[in-house]
Amino acid sequence: MKIFERFSSYNTKDGKGVKKRKITDKERYSLIGFFKTYKEKFWQILTVNFMYLMFIFPVLFAFMAYMGVTDTESTALTNVMYAPLYGAHLYSPNPGTAALMGIYGAQTSIYTPNTVTLTFYLLSLIVLLTFGMANTGITYILRGYTRGDAIFIWGDFFRAIKRNFISSIIMGFCDILLMFALTFSSFYYYYNVVDILGTIMFFMTFAMAVVYFMMRFYIYLLLVTFKLSPVKLIKNALILVMLGVKRNVTAVFGIFILVALNIVIFMFAPNIGALLPFFFVIANGAFMTCFAAYPVIKKYMIDPYYQENPDEKELEIFEEPIFLDYTE
Repeated sequence: MKIFERFSSYNTKDGKGVKKRKITDKERYSLIGFFKTYKEKFWQILTVNFMYLMFIFPVLFAFMAYMGVTDTESTALTNVMYAPLYGAHLYSPNPGTAALMGIYGAQTSIYTPNTVTLTFYLLSLIVLLTFGMANTGITYILRGYTRGDAIFIWGDFFRAIKRNFISSIIMGFCDILLMFALTFSSFYYYYNVVDILGTIMFFMTFAMAVVYFMMRFYIYLLLVTFKLSPVKLIKNALILVMLGVKRNVTAVFGIFILVALNIVIFMFAPNIGALLPFFFVIANGAFMTCFAAYPVIKKYMIDPYYQENPDEKELEIFEEPIFLDYTE
């Protein structure tokens, strides 16, 4: 029962009761508040990591196909001299040609793609549909932990996906497309810098990649909190990145430490280090981004709304509000 409580967020113990003093936003979203929440929700965050992997597992098919697991194995010669030597040996066999045949006749294994390989690559495309759903579900759960909401992991995870089904798929596809384009462009200009223009293009694309990396802190939070089109999600995320520079940089620094720790562990314990991204790093990094980004969204988008509509604030107790965008 204790293990179930840790991983499901369901607790059979009596709570501490109603707090006498309301926690302010400054206290809740401070660095101390982060570690306090992280300590309380550590095991649930690991569970969220596992749930995220359930949706992006099609990537495993592409990885297996790329590594040649499904390829057909055959043998091939390693030296072009084998063919003429073989002809000479057939024409006039002698110890000399036989010895040279042994030297230049070494063979190696080659692997060629087949139908199974193509099938695995096609199956991996399913992630184009599930990537956005996975990010929507994990963001909804982590936003709840950030705000101190009561969260039922499995139910709320799928509820968030159901409520944002179409928009999560569209945003997930756009997200993958943008990440691929920016990553490809950065590497292309890095390895093809021949003049000052190439250098400028590299730094421009790299800067865009960094900005978009921080924009992703906000995109899925906005998706589960507001009803916006993908274009407006990206537009608002860009604005919020500029408004929340301090918290964004802090989150980036935290993710850097997390990844560096994973690399160090991989160097000394490869088996453990290779598994950490799948069971620890993803959700922990996502929690850092949610904790950094949500207060910015609350300050600049949610609080002004309730200030203009004070009567609607009580509705938050009974049902989570969905903010609609009526602007053209």
